Amino acid sequence: MKLFAIISSLFIWNALIAQSSLSSSTIDLGDLYAGSERFADVSIRNGGSAKIYVLRVEQHPEIVHKLSSDIIDPAGFVTIRLQLNPTKRGPFNLICRIYMSDQQQPLTVQLTGNVKELPQATLLSTACPDFGSTPPTNEPTDLTIITVDKQTREPLAISKVVIIRNGEPAGAWMTGRKGNFHVAIPPGYFYFLATHEGYLSKEAGVYVGADIQEITIPLSRDLQFTPEPDIPIAEVPDSSETLTIDDAIAIIDEHVAVTQDTLPIINAALADLSKDNFETQYFKPVNVVFVVDVSSSMKQGEKMDLLKYSLNQLIDELRPIDRMGIVTYSDNAHVFQAPTLCDQKDQISKAVSELKPYGMTAGGKGIKLGYKQIMMNYDPNKANEIIIITDGAFNKDSDDYQKVVRKYAKKGIIFSVVGIQARENDAKMMTEAADFGQGRYVSIAQLSDAQDKLFQEIRLASFNKPH
Repeated sequence: MKLFAIISSLFIWNALIAQSSLSSSTIDLGDLYAGSERFADVSIRNGGSAKIYVLRVEQHPEIVHKLSSDIIDPAGFVTIRLQLNPTKRGPFNLICRIYMSDQQQPLTVQLTGNVKELPQATLLSTACPDFGSTPPTNEPTDLTIITVDKQTREPLAISKVVIIRNGEPAGAWMTGRKGNFHVAIPPGYFYFLATHEGYLSKEAGVYVGADIQEITIPLSRDLQFTPEPDIPIAEVPDSSETLTIDDAIAIIDEHVAVTQDTLPIINAALADLSKDNFETQYFKPVNVVFVVDVSSSMKQGEKMDLLKYSLNQLIDELRPIDRMGIVTYSDNAHVFQAPTLCDQKDQISKAVSELKPYGMTAGGKGIKLGYKQIMMNYDPNKANEIIIITDGAFNKDSDDYQKVVRKYAKKGIIFSVVGIQARENDAKMMTEAADFGQGRYVSIAQLSDAQDKLFQEIRLASFNKPH
């Protein structure tokens, strides 16, 4: 009995002095394609006053790892980088165990995701990338894009196609006699907008892998279309034509003008003004902080492109007297762009271009950090607003976010929620959350929403209501 008591006390003592902890116990790599990054980093922290050591790492055969160091100083941390080397398609849920000198039981990291497309053998690097290095980018591939009649499958000449990447128009083309054009682009997500007279426009996010050589865009006839009389039919060119970025913007604007569904005007006096009016005599200076979801689910489809396009359109409209900041959240919350006056639009736009999804969702932490940032420049004479942008539920580990939102609403800080292709159930929850903060829920599902819904929300929040 005495020996058992001594052994038990040693185990209890070891548990009490354990110093190491993980920044995250779960990594969600999301949907993985041939050109996707397949690695992520986790920090191992030392919360004690003595050095600790990484003794060994055990992982599934499809995981490789790299440690920045195996010695962790007091109050310091090291990074472990985990990379997946998949051998089959489909969902995965793999475990990595990290044995530490201060703990009897290993620290455990769960690696999850879904392999949609296996990397080509020539592109598959089985070695974990070094810290501080950037994995080699894949060379651009020659891609043929074809527009066709959805019903007859006949090619559609003189179609106009715009490609948006990273939230900005990247190019535009007009198809030739064969209904196609050719472009060299690197693997990654692209947002396509295709238009043709007499047909319904089509927009969609598409992942272009290194092994994809052709994309067909079927367009449906517009049954409401009536051709103008006495208008000569345009001559069909043999070859495609590369258009300018200004042309791309014009094509988007024309598409949006037809499909746009703007926010309802909830103030009669505001309704009397042009929707482009943002003059200082009518609208207060803006102090806005965006709390942006960059969890792994935002990797899916066109969500990040719609998010970035929306923010870029708003930045173009904000005035030098306005101030905008960005807080991001996934496993944790970070100040991504400190609140900045909008006479520095290039700096803010650069931050938007660098947004990148990873990790899990901790929306409550992001909301609280967002309020800290907005209070740095709080002024009751300004339009102070927090806008959270997410594709789904943001209340993980944040049961008290309602109390925080209500508290600041009493100071006149509006809390609105933007749903990026959000599901119906999540949209209901977002609407309720916006009600707590005396704000609104804004749905962004396509380009016509992304064009100016954020701007209209800012106009509503900053309008000088007549007394």
